[in-house]
Amino acid sequence: MSGTSSVVVDAEREHDADRGSAEPSAQECTKIEALRQRSQRLTARLQNMQREMETSRAASKGSPAATDEKVVNPPPQRRLVEGPSTLAPATSSNSRQAVRNAVPDSAPAAIAMSLPYHLTMPSYSLAVPFQQPLPPMQIPPNTSQQLMAKKKSKRTLRNEVEALQEMVKLLSQVSSDVNVYAAQLIHQNEILSQLEWTHQNNVGPVPIQAARRQLPQRIDGGSEMIRQQLPQQRGHGRHRLESEVSNTSSNSNPVQQQQKPGRRQRNRKKSESSGKITTQSLKTELEALRLYINKIVQHHVGTDHLPPQLIFKGDFSDLEDHAQRLTAAGYGRIVEEEIRVNRKNNRQAFITMSTDREALDRDGIVLLPVARRYAFEGDKVRAFVLNAGAQCSSKPESSGGITGGKPSLSLADDVELSDDTESQDSEADVDNVIVISSDNCPKAFVIAITKQTELRQIVGTISFTSPSKLCDDQLFYKFRPYDLRVPMVYVPMEACAAHIGSKQQGEVSGLLYLAHILETDCNGHCIAELIQPVGRVGNLDDELKAILFHNNLRDIEPFEQRFKDMYSQSPPVISKDDLRLRRDLRKTCIFTIDPMTARDLDDAVSIEKVGDNKYEVGVHISDVSHYLIEGNELDNIVKKRSTSIYLANEVIHMLPESLCMRCSLLPGEDKFAFSVFWKVDGEGVMQKDKPEFSRTVINSCSQFAYEHAQKIIDNPNEQFNENDFPTILNGFQPDDIKERILLLHTIASSLRKERFNNGAITINNAKLRFILDPVSGEPLSFEVEKQREANRMIEEFMLLANQAVARFVHDSFPEIAVLRNHPPPLTKSLKALREKLLALGFDLDYSSSKALQESMLRLCNEAPNPVAMKACLSQLLMKPMARATYFCSEGKTEAADLWHYALSIPIYTHFTSPIRRYPDIMVHRLLAAALKYCPPPGRTPDELHALTKLANERKYNAKLAGEDSGNLYFKRYVRNKQGIYMRAVVMEIFQHMMNVVTLESGHVISINYKMQKVIVDTQSAPNYIMIAERNISQSPRKLQLLSLVPICLTVLDNKLTGFLTMGDQSIQIPKDQPGVSGASRRNKPKQHQPPVNQNHQQQRLQLQLQQQQRMFAMRQNSF
Repeated sequence: MSGTSSVVVDAEREHDADRGSAEPSAQECTKIEALRQRSQRLTARLQNMQREMETSRAASKGSPAATDEKVVNPPPQRRLVEGPSTLAPATSSNSRQAVRNAVPDSAPAAIAMSLPYHLTMPSYSLAVPFQQPLPPMQIPPNTSQQLMAKKKSKRTLRNEVEALQEMVKLLSQVSSDVNVYAAQLIHQNEILSQLEWTHQNNVGPVPIQAARRQLPQRIDGGSEMIRQQLPQQRGHGRHRLESEVSNTSSNSNPVQQQQKPGRRQRNRKKSESSGKITTQSLKTELEALRLYINKIVQHHVGTDHLPPQLIFKGDFSDLEDHAQRLTAAGYGRIVEEEIRVNRKNNRQAFITMSTDREALDRDGIVLLPVARRYAFEGDKVRAFVLNAGAQCSSKPESSGGITGGKPSLSLADDVELSDDTESQDSEADVDNVIVISSDNCPKAFVIAITKQTELRQIVGTISFTSPSKLCDDQLFYKFRPYDLRVPMVYVPMEACAAHIGSKQQGEVSGLLYLAHILETDCNGHCIAELIQPVGRVGNLDDELKAILFHNNLRDIEPFEQRFKDMYSQSPPVISKDDLRLRRDLRKTCIFTIDPMTARDLDDAVSIEKVGDNKYEVGVHISDVSHYLIEGNELDNIVKKRSTSIYLANEVIHMLPESLCMRCSLLPGEDKFAFSVFWKVDGEGVMQKDKPEFSRTVINSCSQFAYEHAQKIIDNPNEQFNENDFPTILNGFQPDDIKERILLLHTIASSLRKERFNNGAITINNAKLRFILDPVSGEPLSFEVEKQREANRMIEEFMLLANQAVARFVHDSFPEIAVLRNHPPPLTKSLKALREKLLALGFDLDYSSSKALQESMLRLCNEAPNPVAMKACLSQLLMKPMARATYFCSEGKTEAADLWHYALSIPIYTHFTSPIRRYPDIMVHRLLAAALKYCPPPGRTPDELHALTKLANERKYNAKLAGEDSGNLYFKRYVRNKQGIYMRAVVMEIFQHMMNVVTLESGHVISINYKMQKVIVDTQSAPNYIMIAERNISQSPRKLQLLSLVPICLTVLDNKLTGFLTMGDQSIQIPKDQPGVSGASRRNKPKQHQPPVNQNHQQQRLQLQLQQQQRMFAMRQNSF
C-alpha cells in the first residue's frame, strides 16, 4: 500500500490532464499537492529502510555481497503496468511477503494502475519516485550495536504505516468512488483487511471474519521454526494473520540471539500508544464474560448452538435475569455462599455446594476472575451453578496440540507477555478455561457480591514508573499483589506523590507496599491506596516482613520493654508455699528430647519402676498458666498473638522472650510443670488405672536431642559414656537415661501399633531446614527433616497426654472445654483420586481412615518407586483433608462433633505446647480448675467461641507464613546456585500445564508447557502427555500420573520455575536470571557451542521438519 498510493494518484492526474478535464479549485490543489509530496517522502524513506534491512540480513549470513560492498545501488526500475486486474494480486503478494519475513527479498517498486472512474486534477511536472533514482546509500560496518539500532527502527516503521493509512483515508474523501474502490482493494488483501476501513455511507468496518476462517489453525508455543513451517506444510495457498506471524527481525540472525540471551520483553509500553487504554475496556470485560457464560453452558448441554433466549448478550445488570432463564431451563440453580479463591491460581474460585463432607456434590467452580465479579476470598456471593454430571458431546477445539520446543529457557525477543497475564488480570484464552478443572466441578458464574469481607488490605510490589490509563483516562501505577487470589490492583498516580517525593527513578522501582483496596471500577479494576512502605524486593528482611503482612500477621509487633523486663531477673527459690499444692519431682530422672536447635522446651518425659513389671510413665509440661494470669494486660496481648510463628530464619515468640526462658524446661533449673502419669507393664500395655494429673516441680537432668535418643535406639547394646551425650546432671549417668529411653521406646511402639490398628492415619510432607550464612543470612544448603523412631516415641506420649487431658477437662466442664476436632476428608475428592489411580492399575480404599492408611502402605509397596509413590500420594491426599480446628464444647453433643479423624479417637485437645500455643494455656487453666487448684476460668462460652476462632485463623496464617518463608529461602537458594536439577513425580496433568512434586525437597512445581525446551504433545491431556527432544536423539516419553521425570529448577521473573528435561539435557538459563543445586548448573560441564555458519537456517529448517514427523509418530504410537 505504501509503495502505490502516491503513484496511483499521480498517474490518474496525468491521465485526466490528457483528457482535458476541468481544473479543481486552488484550495483542493494545495491540499492534494501537500498529500502527494508527503506520500513521495514516505515512499522514499520506506524504500531506503527496506534496502538497509535487506543488506543487514545478507551481512549476518556472511554474504560477500553484504560484507565487501559498502555502496548499494538502487534496484532497477520496473515498468508501469496498466489496468486494475494486475494491481490487487501484486499488492496482496507484496504485503504478505513483507509481513511474513519482515525483510523483503527486494525493495518494492511502485506500480501504477488505472481506476474505473475519472478524477479531474491538474497536471504537474514534478518527478515521481521511480522516475528519479535515489542517491547511493552508504552502509556502515555491520556491528551488533548498529543491528540493534536498526531493530529499533520498527517503531519508526510503525509510525509511517499509520501515517500512510491516515493519508489513504484522506485521499478517499476526494470522491466516493475512490473510497469504494480503495475499500474493495483492501478487502481483497488478507493483510490490509485487518485495518479498520469505514465507508462514507456508514457501511461499517470491513468484515474480516471470512478471511480469518480460511486461515490454518495456529499451533501455540513451540519453537520459532515450528510456527513458521507447519502452516506452509498444511497449505501453500494460505496465509497467516499478522498476529500469527513471528517477527523474524529479532530471530532470523543467530548471532544476535547469542549476543542477547535471556532478553525478555514484557508488555512493552510504547510512547506512541500512551494515549490508548492499556488495560481491558468495559466492552472487553463484557465480551469475556459473555463468551465464558455461553461456553460453559454449551459444554454443559453438549452443543455449539444454544436457543437464542439462552445466549447471554447483556451486561452485568442482566446476569440475574439470565441466571433465572437458565434455572427455568433446568440447567442449574442459584445459590448464595462464600467464595474461595485458589491460592495459587486466581482464575479458579469455588462455591461450596454442600457442607456434608461425605456427600458427593462437587463444589461449583468459576474459571474467570471477571466471571466471579472479582470477588475476594471469603466474600458472600449470589451465583448460578450448573448441574453436575453433564457430559460434553465433544472436546473443545482448542484442546490438544504441540507446544514447547523453546531453544532456551528465555523467551524469544519477539515474544511479548502481558504483565496482566503473568500476574492476575488476564482474560485471555477464554476458550481454554473450560478444561482447567481436574475434577469436573460444575461450572458457575457470580451474579453479584452480596457481602464483602471486612479485610481489604494487601501487600505487593509497585514500581512508580510507566503509569497506565484506565477507562476514565486517569493515570494509575500497577500494584502486583503477593496474594495470587487478588487480581492486578491500580493505584492513582496523584495519590502516590507523597510516597515518591524527590526520589530518583532507581529508588522508586521494585518497592514493597501495604495497600488498601477502595473499590472495583466498572471494568473490574481494583482501585487502591497505599498505606505504608514495607521494603524492597530482593531484600530478605523486607520480603519476610512482606510475608507476615501478606498472611495477615502485620499486627505482630515486638513486646514493649517493660514486658521483656518482667521476667528477666533470676526466678525466686522454690518455697514451701509453692510445694503445698505441687508434687516435688526434682529428684526424679526427667529429661527433654527435642530438635537439636530447640530453645522452647515445653515438654519432658520420665519413667520409673513402681512394681514387678509395672512402670509409671510421666509427661511433664511447662506450667505457663502459673505466670500468665487470665485477663491481665500481658494475657490480653498474648491471646491476640495466639501462636508463635516459625519462619525459616527465626521464631517470633508468642510470649515475651524472658517469659519463654522462665518457662522453658532447661536442665539443672527448678521449673513449675503440669504432669500426667500412666501405669503400664513392661510390654507397653496400659493398665486400667485412670491417668493421674498433678501440678509439679521438676528439675530436668539433661537436654537430649532426637539424634541422641536415636543413637540409643539404634544401638541398644552399646556402652555409652558421658562424652556421647549432653551434660547429665542431678547425679544420673548415661546408663540411667539409656535404660529409660529403651523402655519408653518399647512402650511407644506398642501404643503406636494399637493406634494404627484403631484407624489412625498419618500423612507426612517434607519439611526443610536451611543452613544460613552467619554474615549475609543467605541460605547455603538445606536438608529435609527426618522422622526417626525417637521423634515418633515422643509424639506418642504427647498424643496420649493430649487425649487424656481432653477427656478429663470435657467431663469436668462440658460447656466450656476447649477441644480440637478434625472432620473427615471430602469423599468426592477421594473418589476422583481413586478413579485416577484405577486407570493406572492401583486401587485406593477410602471407606475408613484405617482402610485409607492401609491402602497408602500397600500402594507404596506395590509401586515401582515407593519413594515417588509416597511423595505423590502425600500431596494428593492432603487436598481432600479437612483442616483441624479448635472449638468450644458448648452445644456439641454429637460424637461426630468431637471425633478426630486422623487420630481416630473420640476426643482430643492441645495441652503439651503452652509456650507456643495459647489454646494450650486455656486448657491448662481448665485442668487446674478441674483439679481444684483454682476457680473455673471466667470467660463465657461466647468469648471462648471467639478466642478459638481467632486461634484457628492465627494458627493457619502462621503455618502459611512459615511455608512462604521456606519457599522464599528455597527460591533464594535456587537463584544463588543458578539452577538445580531434581527428580520429580507427576501428580496432576492439565491441558496447558502440569504439577510435579520434587523428591529431594517435596516442593510442588507447576510446569508450563509453552515455556519448555522439550516439545510437548498435549493431544491426550489430561490423561497423559508426550515429550520429545528437539534433536531426536532419544525416543519420545509418555508422562502420566506417577511418572518420574527429571526437571531443572530456576528463578525467572522472581518466580520459581520448572523445566522438563530428558535426563542428560543441558538447560540454557539466561545469564541475568540467577537460579540450585541438587546438581547445580555451575557444576555442569559447559557444552561446546558450534559457530554460526551459512547453513544454519537450512539446518534449523531440516530439524523442524524432523520434529514434525517425530511428533506425528508420537501420536500414532501413543497408547
